[in-house]
Amino acid sequence: MIDRVARLGLPLSIAIALVADFPWGDFQGHTYWHSVGWIPFVSPPVRPADILQNLLLFLPLGFFAALPTTSTFKGLRNATVWALPVSFLGEWSQLYSHSRFPSATDLSSNVIGAVLGATIALRV
Repeated sequence: MIDRVARLGLPLSIAIALVADFPWGDFQGHTYWHSVGWIPFVSPPVRPADILQNLLLFLPLGFFAALPTTSTFKGLRNATVWALPVSFLGEWSQLYSHSRFPSATDLSSNVIGAVLGATIALRV
């Protein structure tokens, strides 16, 4: 039962994260490297509400990634292995958007949210 929930929940949570991170309809033919926030939690824009949203957005991904495991190491590894490329893809796509701001803060918050979700799954 847990395995089935994880098999359904993980792709759904990945799709939701990508839909939320992806800049729909604002693609440009060039990148906006000057708008990248390179230093996590230092480079602007750093907004506590955005950090909280990113944590909550990736919490289910980490939860479902760790659900089928019983090992703490494997659960945290699974959450990180899934969250990092999904988050990176979302941030990378924002490089081509005039209205979005890719940042290392978002990437870090996403991975931390996934690790928190994995921690919850391993405690349940």
